[in-house]
Amino acid sequence: MKKWIKIILVSFFLFTIVPLTADAAENNLTVEDKDVAVSVDIPAGKSGVITSLRMQLRVSANSGTMNAPVFTFDSAVKSEIKDAVIMPGENGTYLVDLILSGKKDKSIFGGSESAKLGTLSVRPTSQQYKIKVETVGELDDNGKPMVKYMDANGIAVMTESLADAEPVLVETTGSTFGKIPRLKASVKNGSRSVSFSWDKIEGADGYVLYEVKNGKNTLVTTLSASATSVAKNYAYATDHSFSLRAFKKDAEGSISYGDYSPIVQITVGPNKVKEFSPEYKNSTKVTLTWQEVSKASGYQIYRSAKKNGTYTLVKDIKKGKTTSCTLKHPSGKTYYYKVKAYIKKSGNTVSGSFSTAEAAKTKAPKLRVSLNNKSVSLKWKKVSRAAGYKVYRSKTKSGKYKLVKTINKASGLKFSENMPKGSKVWYYKVCAFEKPKKGKSLSGNYSSAVKVKAR
Repeated sequence: MKKWIKIILVSFFLFTIVPLTADAAENNLTVEDKDVAVSVDIPAGKSGVITSLRMQLRVSANSGTMNAPVFTFDSAVKSEIKDAVIMPGENGTYLVDLILSGKKDKSIFGGSESAKLGTLSVRPTSQQYKIKVETVGELDDNGKPMVKYMDANGIAVMTESLADAEPVLVETTGSTFGKIPRLKASVKNGSRSVSFSWDKIEGADGYVLYEVKNGKNTLVTTLSASATSVAKNYAYATDHSFSLRAFKKDAEGSISYGDYSPIVQITVGPNKVKEFSPEYKNSTKVTLTWQEVSKASGYQIYRSAKKNGTYTLVKDIKKGKTTSCTLKHPSGKTYYYKVKAYIKKSGNTVSGSFSTAEAAKTKAPKLRVSLNNKSVSLKWKKVSRAAGYKVYRSKTKSGKYKLVKTINKASGLKFSENMPKGSKVWYYKVCAFEKPKKGKSLSGNYSSAVKVKAR
């Protein structure tokens, strides 16, 4: 339960409860098609500002089936805190706990004798149904449910007996369309676009797609009668629930809604793996590193002998925080690697996009430079799996580097030349390369650039 709800409930019970009775004019529950309007009367004899209240409803299917109900607060209710907690109960029932709270100037009643709190939408999933909605909670001596109120001073809790709190039934009276739409939702691995589709409902003037959060409907989009599909983008690694219903308009412009579809749930996969780099650890092993993907459950690593060839799963890492692993990689062979993150949900695996395919490369040499008179000398340590080295030079650190020397032996660990003409400052880089048994030689990672400045 949310922390602020706990605070309100504690405050409700810390103060002295003063029972009040009133002659309620109308039933506090009124059926409006498949919705139930929920209202309350101001406590009898109360002239001050009422800022907080709590009441509870129970929803149960006497016949047919239903999804969790949804409560929408009326726009006229100005309370700072408006929350409807929908909790499943026994035998398919639901408890709806309504809580409102505001400051001294946030009157629930706004000077009126009664206030419409909002609308409870029942969600039948069968063509024939009879759904009961009733006010429950603490009862008075006559067995009538009560609503708890708090005034603007916050010094007393009052209870109002709802004398006309009779249960109401939302039942089949001839379905608007005689058919419940069947909503489908899907998302491809690596995509954040959710595709929706549904069967066409005869007689419908359009459809409304909702996202269902904590038992509440949020409008996603309204679509025309000809629409039977739509796609929407959502954030990576997120869970969603959706429902859809058809509607039609009469000549006066009044809208009648059909039944809600059963709720469908979807998980959008994780983001693409970035900063992926496979580098040889030694002559027989390769170390792969990458950037952690938010909310990932794990990673799957694939490899192939060809960049655009068939990739085979070689490692399944079941920890989302892992950002590296080491694999066997025989000497003399070229392999390309790629990795994707995945999320595990209720036994299902939802994958993100593959990283860019990268060939395993030799490590970057650790380069040292010195200038003796007019001679530039470069030295580095041997790199595992290197068949030789390439030396590059540029006038600027981030400029275009030109190959100035290829050293075709693994033991060639130095290079020297006279200070080149054309600039007082030069930058050098070195990379190792390997020669696999088959295919072209493959250059490794570059060293950091070193700077030489003429004296």
